[in-house]
Amino acid sequence: MTDPKGRVVLSKNAMEEILRLATLNVYGVTGLAPVTFAERFTHALTLLSSPKGVDVQLRNDGVIEATVHVRLQYGLRVSEVARTICSQVRYVFCSMTGLPEDRVELNVVVWSIRVEREGQ
Repeated sequence: MTDPKGRVVLSKNAMEEILRLATLNVYGVTGLAPVTFAERFTHALTLLSSPKGVDVQLRNDGVIEATVHVRLQYGLRVSEVARTICSQVRYVFCSMTGLPEDRVELNVVVWSIRVEREGQ
């Protein structure tokens, strides 16, 4: 992004954090899943309190390609929650960064469905 008085540069970590927080605020998302093997391994050893769950890549054509790895709540239609994630997260991300929505490609990977047991 360019401004007459300077430039604004978003780091990959900043973009991932915006996407992570926006995803966690979607109804039906109970958490994020680890992206890489190393993250899965350290999460299994409980070295991480919560997995990152987001991967961002900048393609050569300038499009930001983001993948969110989610765990969903049992009893909801997976396709509807995934569509909601795509629309709400893309809207929040574009609102916060000022990027047009056609420059952001968002993919959703559902890792598991969480069943809530009574008394928990």
